[in-house]
Amino acid sequence: MRVAVASKVLLGCCLLVCGQELANAQTQVAIKRDAVNLISPDNFREPLSLSASRSVDIRARVEGLIQNVRIKPGAKVSSQEELVRIDSAQAAKQLDRARAGLKAATLQRDLVKTQVGEGTQSQVALDLAEAQLDVAEADLELAQLNYDQASVRAPFAGMVTSLEAAQGAFAAEGDKLLTLQDANELTVQIPVNRSEVKAGDSLTVQLAEGTATGKVQAILPLDTKWQGLRQLVETAALAVVTIENQNGNYQVGQTVYSPIVPRQPVLEIANSSLKNSESGTRLVQVIRGQMIRDIEVTLLGPVGEGRSYVSGPFQAQDEIITETSEPLPDGTVVRANNVPATEANPNTRRQPNANTNQNDGRPGF
Repeated sequence: MRVAVASKVLLGCCLLVCGQELANAQTQVAIKRDAVNLISPDNFREPLSLSASRSVDIRARVEGLIQNVRIKPGAKVSSQEELVRIDSAQAAKQLDRARAGLKAATLQRDLVKTQVGEGTQSQVALDLAEAQLDVAEADLELAQLNYDQASVRAPFAGMVTSLEAAQGAFAAEGDKLLTLQDANELTVQIPVNRSEVKAGDSLTVQLAEGTATGKVQAILPLDTKWQGLRQLVETAALAVVTIENQNGNYQVGQTVYSPIVPRQPVLEIANSSLKNSESGTRLVQVIRGQMIRDIEVTLLGPVGEGRSYVSGPFQAQDEIITETSEPLPDGTVVRANNVPATEANPNTRRQPNANTNQNDGRPGF
C-alpha cells in the first residue's frame, strides 16, 4: 500500500553523517514517504552466457564398431583432422559390391561394342550398355563416399567440448559421437533497450569477471522467456552480439549480465525520489531503522507519467522518501515528533512495519 503523507520529525539529538558528530540540536523536518512494494529480480532473470558462434554435434553417418578414438574432451583439432574411425563392415561390403558392379558393366559394354562392330547387335543395345556403365560408376562413387564416412573428420578447426564415442562401442547411423566448437568468435543474445542500441553498434558486455566489447549483428524481438522484461522496459529487445576471441581472452560459458535485467530488488517510485550523486550515479533516500540512507539505484524505465522502475539494495522495511523540507544527509537519525528521544536510537527501538501507515497506529514522521 502506498503511503504519501507529510508530517513532522525530529532529527536525533546527535546528527551523524559518515560517523562524524556535526550537531547536538534537534530540528523539525517535514518528510513525505512511500512504503516499498518490492518485486523480486528473479521474476525477470534468465541464465545468460557466452557461446561459440560455430558449434556442431558430429554424428555417425555409417553404423559399425568404433575402431579408434583419437581425441579427448578439451582437445584442440585442425580442420579435416581424423577424430574417430568406425569399422563398418556394411560400408566395406557395399564398396566391394559397387566395384564388382562397375567391372561387370564395363565388360558388358565392351562385349556389346564388339558385337555392334560385327553387326550382330544394334546401336540401341550399345547405348543401353553405356547407360548401365554410367550407373555402375555412380554407384561406386556413392559407395566410396559412404565408406569414407567411417573416418570421422573435423569440419573446422576448434575444440572438442564433449565426447560420447568410446572405442569398441557400436555406433548406429545418426548416433552422436562428439561436439566441436570454434571459440575464436563468441556470441550472446542479450536484452537491451532497442531505443538505445541498433545493429552495427559496438557494445560493451558486462561479464562475471570484467567486460568484453562486441558488435551488434541484429536486433530481435524478445522471445518467450524474456517477455516479463516488458513490465520494466517497454522497448526491450534482444541484441545478437559477436565478440572476437582470437587471443582466447574469453571462455564459452562465461556469465553475461544485461544492463536492463535487474540483479537487485525492483521498486516503482515517484520520480521526485530520484537524486544525482556527486559521482553521477542515481540515488534514492530511504528511512531504514530510523536512519536516512542513500541507496544507489539503477534506473530501469518509466511507469506512466511521473514514476519509474528502479533496482537497488532495498529492504522490505524501508520507506522511500519522496520529499523533505530540508536536505537530509546519509546517516541522519530521525524519530517521530511524538516519540520520546530515548526511543530514537534505531538499535533499541522496534522496527516499524513498512506496509502500515498512520491509521495503523504507527507514529508519523
